[in-house]
Amino acid sequence: MLIISIIFGIGGVISQFLYLQDWWRPLTITGTAVGIEDFLIGFLIGGLSSVVYSVLFNKKVKIKKVKKVKEQKRNIHFIIIFGLLLFTFVFSFFLLRLNSFFATVFAFLIPTIVIYSKRKDLIKNSILSGLATLIISIIVYYFLDFITPGFFDKFWFFENIGHIFVIGIPLEEIIWFFLAGAFIGPLYEYWKEGKLINMKR
Repeated sequence: MLIISIIFGIGGVISQFLYLQDWWRPLTITGTAVGIEDFLIGFLIGGLSSVVYSVLFNKKVKIKKVKKVKEQKRNIHFIIIFGLLLFTFVFSFFLLRLNSFFATVFAFLIPTIVIYSKRKDLIKNSILSGLATLIISIIVYYFLDFITPGFFDKFWFFENIGHIFVIGIPLEEIIWFFLAGAFIGPLYEYWKEGKLINMKR
């Protein structure tokens, strides 16, 4: 959980530089365009999504101990899948000139499909992690909109991404959080070639 949290905390800061251009521009405690909040949001989403399925369904990850060469091979697979995410995001945004939302959709979707193709046993984990992450994000957004009425209209660039709301939340946010959870949920198990097993009561 900590490893995935740190990775996506850093990713949250990096991606924010692009999101600020065409998606949203929220306030930060420091008054800067990119703030500590961006790391914290990425950190929390990464950590939450990586364990939410295991917590909800009383599972634990069983990882077979392997020799150093095999462990290095696992790490290479992780670098490849994560590199695919970064490459797709950068390629879509800078070369295809897609909006950062669509670049993110492709960046999450393509490596998730690769994971599905190689580890069909992780599909359930992925989908349910996506749904759980989405539900939690909806609750948080309702709270933010309650304490700051008009929260979305103040900070989102709807002229770039559309103005479609589903249950009071921008459609793009719903898609983003589901895909983020679907990718992050099975990521550690894919990386370590781990199996999810029931915990003994």
